[in-house]
Amino acid sequence: MKDPSNPYEDFEENEGDTHARVSKRITSISYIVIILLLVLNVCTIWIFKQKRFRFLHESGLSLLYGVVAGLIIKLVGVSIAEVHSPSVGVCNDVTYNYSTNTLPYYLTTEFNNGSTVLRRLYSYSETLMDNETAAVIVNKLSEALQFDPEIFFYILLPPIIFFAGYDLKKKHFFRNMGSILMFAFVGTTISAFAVAAVMWLYCQTGLEEGLKDQFIFFECLLFGSLISATDPVTVLAIFAELNVDVDLYALIFGESVMNDAVAIVLFESVLIYAPYKNAKFSAVGFLSCVGQFCLTFFGSFAIGTLVGLLTAFITKLTRLCDYPVLETSLFFLMSYSSFLISEAAGFTGIVGILFCAITQAHYTSRNLSEDSKKRVFELFETLNFLAENFVFSYIGLFLFTYDGLIWRPGFIVCSFLAIGIARMLNVFPLSAILNIGLRTKIPCKFQLMMWWAGLRGAIAFALAAEYSEGDARRIILTTTLVIVLATVLVNGSATTAVLELLRIRVGIVEDAETDHIINQLAQKNIGDEDLYRLQEQTGLGEIGWRFLKTDYSYLVPLFTIEGQTTAEVGYHSDCYSEILSFPIAGIKQEMNN
Repeated sequence: MKDPSNPYEDFEENEGDTHARVSKRITSISYIVIILLLVLNVCTIWIFKQKRFRFLHESGLSLLYGVVAGLIIKLVGVSIAEVHSPSVGVCNDVTYNYSTNTLPYYLTTEFNNGSTVLRRLYSYSETLMDNETAAVIVNKLSEALQFDPEIFFYILLPPIIFFAGYDLKKKHFFRNMGSILMFAFVGTTISAFAVAAVMWLYCQTGLEEGLKDQFIFFECLLFGSLISATDPVTVLAIFAELNVDVDLYALIFGESVMNDAVAIVLFESVLIYAPYKNAKFSAVGFLSCVGQFCLTFFGSFAIGTLVGLLTAFITKLTRLCDYPVLETSLFFLMSYSSFLISEAAGFTGIVGILFCAITQAHYTSRNLSEDSKKRVFELFETLNFLAENFVFSYIGLFLFTYDGLIWRPGFIVCSFLAIGIARMLNVFPLSAILNIGLRTKIPCKFQLMMWWAGLRGAIAFALAAEYSEGDARRIILTTTLVIVLATVLVNGSATTAVLELLRIRVGIVEDAETDHIINQLAQKNIGDEDLYRLQEQTGLGEIGWRFLKTDYSYLVPLFTIEGQTTAEVGYHSDCYSEILSFPIAGIKQEMNN
């Protein structure tokens, strides 16, 4: 019911409707822009694959297309603002100029002649849409296309991380597990503190005004922890296409998968130190960081693994394989739930969904029907492709659509030097330590390739975008954006040339030993005399081999249908179905009586 004391109620309602319509149009246009970029990227990738063009990877293409689209939107908005700057209202012979984005939706006037007050209200008609509406839409579109960390972490990142874990080449990953964990945990920590130290020393020199006061060591350590997250997606794609040495691939891929999780946990742990950041050093704050790091990582690891085992157990005890759609749906929902449960528990969903994927690949996939195995792999492969290119397109758009970037050229140049030094302190000393005990050494040319492959990507940028309050954080965001653009485009594009320069062999066909052979060997009783021979063939140490035998002796029979006859599988499924349907059957029987 209308309020008679408010003569402007109708106009206020119209204004709200206009805002809603414009907002809806802007949202639609923003998604159309992203979809068009993805379509253009898909078509270009197809041309590149047809021509066997490896100079630029799909992630680099997405970045470039995003940058171009953002530049066009920026230029269109500026040109409209310059062309249309109307003059509105005259008072005492003075003309007041209004910019297009501050024009009111309606104008009120009031005349008082002493005895009566005359009020009039003027509003724009729907025909006034040309320059004014275009300028508003372009400005709002720039805001809508800005990077949203919440969308990234909850929608786009989970399928990327899950597919990385699910598509893991388990044999080579676990064969190099010790090296991967060393680089991921110790190496990432070294990189974070090395970058922080170099950047703090640069800020203390006072070469750029204001940095000395803005960047205490805490801010530098935040930058070091987020920029230590590597994302060599371009390098790995070229490796896979050229069939580079499987151990080099496993080292870089395994480090990147684990490194992302470690970098996120490390970044969140550093934030725990925030209350003590103004002190020189706080033992309590440091121990809190270490404790939070361990609790977050291992808590997320436990949740992800348990969800994966639960999914395997459900698929073992049911006949969902008779209904591939239901089986695939359960697999997808349980996998995504590991991310949400980890986040809800106060841990990190990235670690949770990563280890859920590894568990699903090792156990649950053995229980799936052939149809569901194909569906699951293709589903997550497609989601990974779209999400990854979506993210890099967003990053490219961000360069011109976000107005809060603060440019410090000296800080940016020094950051490139810092990540190069930190990567050296990560790769080369740790490789030397690992080579002391490794049966198969990490050669120098592999170490150089690992140093070159330390690209920065979506994780680093998302962390910087999520915490961008204040000038110091915006400088970090700007620097991270430049580093991502430069490393993906330059390092990624030069990968083939670096492989040739280092004379790393390509076109290597994997040896005849497969996971199936290892599985058969693991289920046999192996004597001590044969253990050394098998360790040489598989590359596994004694601890790894013992774990493999334990896994196939107890865990695989418990959570999978391997080794069971068809009758046994059917019996377990029938028992489980009866348990689930028992309350319903009892209710139906009571109703019939």
